Amino acid sequence: MKYINVAEANCKNCYKCLKVCPVKSIKYSDNHVEVLENECILCGRCIRNCPQHAKSLLHDISGLKEAVREGAHKKIAALAPSYIAAFGAENRFRVAGALQSLGFDAVEETSVGAHAVTREYAAILERGAMDIMITTCCPSVVFLVQKYFPELTPQLAPVLSPMEAHGQLLRKKYGEEALIIFFAPCISKIEEARASEKGYIDGVVTFNQLSRWLAEDGAEIEKSAEGYFGNDPSSSAIYPIFEGIVKDVRANLSEDSDALRKYTFLSAQGAKDVIELLEEMREGRIHSCFIEASACYGSCINGPEKPDSEYHPISTAIDMTRYLRAERNIRETETSSLDLSRRIMPEPLKEKMPDEKTIRGILAQIGKTKPEHELNCGSCGYRSCRDKAIAVYQKKAELYMCLPYMSQISETLANVTLSVSPDYIIAVDRELRVKECNLAAQRLLKLTKNELLGRRIDEFLDPLDFAVAIGEERSVPLHKVSCGERGITVNQTVVYIPEQGLAIAFLHDITKQERETEALNRLKMETMEMAQNVIDKQMTVAQEIASLLGETTAETKVTLTKLKDLIVYDGQKNNG
Repeated sequence: MKYINVAEANCKNCYKCLKVCPVKSIKYSDNHVEVLENECILCGRCIRNCPQHAKSLLHDISGLKEAVREGAHKKIAALAPSYIAAFGAENRFRVAGALQSLGFDAVEETSVGAHAVTREYAAILERGAMDIMITTCCPSVVFLVQKYFPELTPQLAPVLSPMEAHGQLLRKKYGEEALIIFFAPCISKIEEARASEKGYIDGVVTFNQLSRWLAEDGAEIEKSAEGYFGNDPSSSAIYPIFEGIVKDVRANLSEDSDALRKYTFLSAQGAKDVIELLEEMREGRIHSCFIEASACYGSCINGPEKPDSEYHPISTAIDMTRYLRAERNIRETETSSLDLSRRIMPEPLKEKMPDEKTIRGILAQIGKTKPEHELNCGSCGYRSCRDKAIAVYQKKAELYMCLPYMSQISETLANVTLSVSPDYIIAVDRELRVKECNLAAQRLLKLTKNELLGRRIDEFLDPLDFAVAIGEERSVPLHKVSCGERGITVNQTVVYIPEQGLAIAFLHDITKQERETEALNRLKMETMEMAQNVIDKQMTVAQEIASLLGETTAETKVTLTKLKDLIVYDGQKNNG
């Protein structure tokens, strides 16, 4: 079943979930994250460690809530011992009262189930029936062995978990028809109850879900009336503390027990440490050991679904230990009639594995052509470059997830861009000191990069636009700037980068165009002057021609008049 939901809108592809996932059951594809449910061991670390809260528990308890409100049969709340760490020893009876206010007929501590398991572990050790015995209280550890170390499945204790042992006891006490709901800080307990062949537990509610359930009903544990428990706490309430199981089992062995001499008692916390232990077991390096194994650092008191996200395993363990020492009502319940046997079968994953040639080919695509190129830095979330290459082959990862490779590509592209750009590019900080510059800028200023870095920009260029960009925290738009001392003219843009507090200037040299434009303007002016001279001369000629034409016309008029009179009057007019 799917228990972990991913909100794509929140996911920022930071790979944090992959880095903390002990079995890498996370798939990245097309900027989409998916939890591979068949590979997941439900440790909940991806939920707890996601900085964007993109992952959440997908577990509907509405049916259980309805059954508690409306059910006709007895409703029993079974509390994992870690409830003391989750809600505080001072609120112990208020937790019982809050659950009873929700509709539960009885509230019981599962520490009695833990004590039954302890006695069964001790009996197996006394018989010397197993060379190595791994505790099976943590379902995530059981899933880890079944899926990833299937050959070690016989080393898992063939014993019910405290949850199921308590469930069996509650069935005997309240009847087979009773509704039994287990409350815990685990996600894996949900799947353990669902997949169990025994069916002692009807459902699991996490402590986080309990807190929300109470809030929906307008209740608060701190303000609830005190209730009561249907049983007394057991000394095995120490189970959820790191090394608690080992201490409890040793306390239930007689001082002269052969088991104390034969077995070494170990505790492993956190899936990473458990995996390392299992790897050594697979290599045959470990024998004659009783191993307490928990997928959570700090064990169950630090479960992924405890009400707060703080990590205080030491102080919390101290508080819980002090509570147990101070508890005066510890009485062990008779559990000898319980059948605690359990059958655990291997469930190996079936994944296609690439051959060496394929692995080398994938690595070569990201520039890792030699073993020394494999940094194994873990930035992608995988333990080694080879593991990541295998994940790429299995379509669970993508090539771009290699941070050193992408950084190298980015740096190379940036360097190439800066090197070949004909524009002058200069970056200054808040103190107007040069932080970066390209080759073109170095040639312009006739200084090397080392000679430029750290010096103030006003030693080389007009600092006005830089100062405006830094002072007003804004970009200065494109405009023409004359660098007289450099003999150039540029189109200059200054871009302000608020995250780094940098002002980056892009200066495009337009000196040649400006000179060509100036030459063209001079040519135009000279042409205009020449045209004006021609016009002036033409006007003068026209005026002279007009003057000559005027005189000639007058003389012609006189001559023609005389000729006309001569013809008309035949010369008589003047004579008469």
